[in-house]
Amino acid sequence: MKHCVNPYSALANNTFGISFEEWYQNGFWPACHIPCSLADGDRIVANVSVNRMEFDRDGCRKHYIQLGTVMTDKEYRGQGLSRYLIERVISEWKDQSDGIYLFANDRVLDFYPRFGFGRSSEYCYSKAVCTENKKKTVEQVDMSEEKNREKLFEAIKTKTSNGRFVMNNPGLLMFYLTGFMKESVYRLPEDGGYAVAQIKDGRLVVHEIIGQEIIDIDSVASAFGSGINQVELRFTPFHQGRYTMQKWHEEDTTLFIQGKDLEVVGRDEMMFPTLSHA
Repeated sequence: MKHCVNPYSALANNTFGISFEEWYQNGFWPACHIPCSLADGDRIVANVSVNRMEFDRDGCRKHYIQLGTVMTDKEYRGQGLSRYLIERVISEWKDQSDGIYLFANDRVLDFYPRFGFGRSSEYCYSKAVCTENKKKTVEQVDMSEEKNREKLFEAIKTKTSNGRFVMNNPGLLMFYLTGFMKESVYRLPEDGGYAVAQIKDGRLVVHEIIGQEIIDIDSVASAFGSGINQVELRFTPFHQGRYTMQKWHEEDTTLFIQGKDLEVVGRDEMMFPTLSHA
């Protein structure tokens, strides 16, 4: 097994249409993201990435392994390469973590139970808000500016938990905030923090709140000004009973878990933050 950024990124681009080059070049690739690959010469032909994940769950530090970027070059499929890698990874890491999990594509839901994984439910939370006559105070952050990226990165490294189940992986978060979600980063001047959010037909979809202190959800909604009538969270909030709950499912993100510690996610009606998916 080997790890090489350019061939690895090339296979990811061919398989999923994503690239890791900018993430790597910007210096945000974390040591806890470990591609485990099989190569044919200089060509990466199969991969399973190990992501060492640290979470704060109800004030307790948890260490999980998230498997991601499971892929095989088209010319090498049908040879059991993914099976070999997954078995190797589980054997190596199962005793070094509180559990192993992954998010599966819908077309391979029958594949992961062969390795001892079980499906788990996730739950999301929303609530109605009133922002009538509220003045917009948020400032969109230009993530193309290096100084803005560095300032945000420092804020992430020292942030406090703004939910029951929060990831501590600044590098992975920056993968999203310099890529897919770069247009969704806002500064909260009055609260001294940041929100990663999208507005959809009067709904404020909040993926992450970054601050040195706990920032109230209603305060975040008000900062986006009038016109917001509902907040939807993509992480598990404190005080879940104050929100409307529903089962969460998104295409190609079915949660599979291994280990009793992870059973609490479904049992306590929580969800992995969407920006923690690797």
